[in-house]
This record gives sequence, C-alpha cells and structure tokens, in this order.
Amino acid sequence: MLKLKNLCFTALMLLLVNVLCHVEGATLDISIDAESAILINADTGAILYEKNAHAKMFPASITKIATALYTLHVYGDKLDTPITAEHDSVAWVSKEAKKRSNYTLPPHWLEPDATHMGIKKGEILTLGDLIHGMLISSANDASNVIAHYIGGSVPRFMAEVNAYLKELGCQNTNFCNPHGLHHPDHMTTAYDMSLIAREAMKYPMFRDVVKTVRYTRPQTNKQQPTTLIQGNRLLRKGKLYYPKAVGIKTGWTSDAKNTLVAAAEHKGRTLISVQIKVKERENLFKNAKTMFEAAFSQALVQRVLLKSGPQKYVLKHPEASKPVKTYLNKDICVDFYPAEEPQLSCKLHWHKLHPPIAKDQHVADLQIASSHGKSVQSVPLYSVTDVNESWISWAKNIFSRESSKPVEKTPSKNGKLWKVVGMGAAILLLFGLLLAMRKR
Repeated sequence: MLKLKNLCFTALMLLLVNVLCHVEGATLDISIDAESAILINADTGAILYEKNAHAKMFPASITKIATALYTLHVYGDKLDTPITAEHDSVAWVSKEAKKRSNYTLPPHWLEPDATHMGIKKGEILTLGDLIHGMLISSANDASNVIAHYIGGSVPRFMAEVNAYLKELGCQNTNFCNPHGLHHPDHMTTAYDMSLIAREAMKYPMFRDVVKTVRYTRPQTNKQQPTTLIQGNRLLRKGKLYYPKAVGIKTGWTSDAKNTLVAAAEHKGRTLISVQIKVKERENLFKNAKTMFEAAFSQALVQRVLLKSGPQKYVLKHPEASKPVKTYLNKDICVDFYPAEEPQLSCKLHWHKLHPPIAKDQHVADLQIASSHGKSVQSVPLYSVTDVNESWISWAKNIFSRESSKPVEKTPSKNGKLWKVVGMGAAILLLFGLLLAMRKR
C-alpha cells in the first residue's frame, strides 16, 4: 500500500511528499539449532530470518571480523607495513589462571591451547600477512600484534574499536580483546555481528582474504614459510562444501561454543548469515546452507504500487485558473524476494511551473528510494488538462509590469493609450467582482 501526505505549496513550487510503502513479506520457514542467528541481505540490510538476534552472547573468534574491519578502516592503504611483534602481543597465560584472577589479568593475553601462528617476540611480518593469519587460520597472536601496532597498545585499540562499532549501530557489543578468547564482559549479538560483517564486506581486501582456502605466509626473520589453511568448511572441498559460499569466519571457545559468520552469493545477490552458540561444529555449516538455500530458492515477485492513469496528486498553483491534476503513463512496480520486506520512501517533486500549463506536460516526479536512501526509480507525472493563468494573476501581472516601467519625461500617445486601457480593464474587473458579491 502506498500512502502520500501532501504538504503546502512553497514559493519555489517544490512539493515534498513523504511516502511509506510497506509490502508484507513472508519470513523464511526454517529451523536451525543455533541459540542465536540472523540472515541478512548484504546489499540492502534487509533481515530475511532471525532467531534471538538481539540476545547478548559470547562470540569467540568471529570477533576477529571487527578487528580486521577497523584495521582496514584506519590502515587499509598500508598493508605492506612491516610490524615487529612486541612481548605483550605474544605473552600467554592459562585459562585457569585467568579464572583464578577473576579475569583481572589483561584480557588479550594468549592461552597456550588456543589457535595461533606461533609468532615470536621480535618477529617481523607485514600487516597484510598478519590479516591473512588472523582471518584464515584464526591466529590470536596475529590479532594482538595488529592491535598493538594500530592502537599503540591493545587496550587503546579496543577502546577505538568499540567506539567505531557504536557508530555503525552496534549498540549491544563490547569487545575486551581483538581475538575473542573468553572474558565475561566480551559480548555481542547476532544482529550486531551482521552489521560488522556487512561493513567489512565492502572492503575488497577483506572479501579476498575471507574466501582464501590456502595461503603461504612468507619467510620472516624468525621462521621459514608456512601454509595457512582455511577453517571455514563451506569453502573447502568435502561433504560440507557450499559452492555459493564466499567467506567469512568461524569461532569456538568452551563458553561460546561454535560460532560462524558466513556469506554466499547467487545471481548477483549477497547474503550474510550469523550463528552463535551451536553445540556441534558440523551443524554450523549445515545450518548456514539451510538458511542460504531457503532464501536463494525464492523467486522474485512483482507488486504494483500505483496503477497508471489519473492520480490523487493535485497542485493548487496560486497563479493558475484551476488545480493541476496529474496522471501516470505507466504502473509503478517493485520487484522483491518474498522473504525481503521492502520499506520504501518516496518524495514528490513538483517542477517550477508557470501557467499556462499544457495537457500532457511533465509537471512532477515521484522519487522512490529504499529505507536506506538508495534510489529505486524515478517516475514522471503529467498534467491531465491544459491549465491557464487566472484572471486575477493576469491583472496583477499587468499592473506589476506597468509599475515597474521607468517614468518618461514626455510620455508618448501610445503609452497614454495603454494606461487608459489598463485602468479601464481594472475598473471593469473591480465592478464585476462587486456585482458578484452583491448577488451572493
């Protein structure tokens, strides 16, 4: 349904009309065993499916998506920068020691049995190689080295990351470290993670890394080359392989259980799914395929928002003899997938008009946009009939033109004649108006 609310005509003859178009969508009918999940369109932000999407939960290593995003945001043009690993970035302590300290120890300190690249103190790697290690093999030490370098210290980096994520709209996210090792205050939501992933996928370097299956980390000053293997089974040949998958990142801790942010593309449409707290790791990938296929199997449908022909949009022009009525010469339609509920906004822009206005003249445009401001289409409106200038406007313009003429020292006979004619016309017009009023 399309509803329009007319505003007053302005001096510039520009009329803005607020429109809300709400097409009822059909949410995906699927069942997955994740405690929290969401599926969105990466291009539009439309939510196709959600389950406890705003519940605060432990994210584990999908935290690294945010670390990579902020790094690319502030340092994306310096990927060849050599970075030396500091002691604080590779320091470690047992998980039990963190618990005994009631988590007062630095939350970014590594744990010996968690994933890492084996980075040594004083080892030099490029920022690009560290990002590959962080996202492909989920290296916690690479995350720390990046954070320490970008922020000057890991805690300062995390403060910057959290502030940046708030700007993106992540209202329920607080990250205590750059890698996702457990801390009781390190939490996010499936919805917030979808916002983070959507923003990260705008960076070509991020998109390239998260779909890379195998990467050789070059030789460093401390180690020989080594091969990094992708942990996302959707990307690797085998029983969980999904050919439409294009990334992104897995995660696991004993507190968070299994987590996954995944992306898939089909026919030019990119979807992002988020799952948090799945007991069986294999189900992460099965769930993702279930969500993606449920969405990709839907066919586009078309809905007519406004039919062609006469419309309700009328302009009461102060100089016109009658209102300017409009018509559309074609239907306004919107195409959408049933699971994606379009929310459209629209503005009606009147052209700068001066009577007379001809029949079929292009007088206005309906500008239809998505709820995010992206233009969908522009449709012209035309005048139903000829519209002439009103008598009052004509007389006003005559007197206005006469009064604006410079005074002549020796008026010509023609000038005097036109003044007499003009005054006579004004008197007749005034007499006609008074007579009409007396008859009422």
